Amino acid sequence: MDTQRWKSVLVPRDVYEDIKEIAQAEGRTISGQLRLIFETYIEKGFDKKHSYDPKKDPRRMNVYD
Repeated sequence: MDTQRWKSVLVPRDVYEDIKEIAQAEGRTISGQLRLIFETYIEKGFDKKHSYDPKKDPRRMNVYD
């Protein structure tokens, strides 16, 4: 695994199971679901220090055009 690009995340088992269930129901991977959670968190303005823009993320499919 390329540790410069990917990281493992330790979460409680019940949180993992909930994220996995939601991801499956919405047709996403677990990493895709976590990315969506992060994007929503940033969009809601809960964290002012990050300037993440999903439109500029090269890993995202071009669904914004």
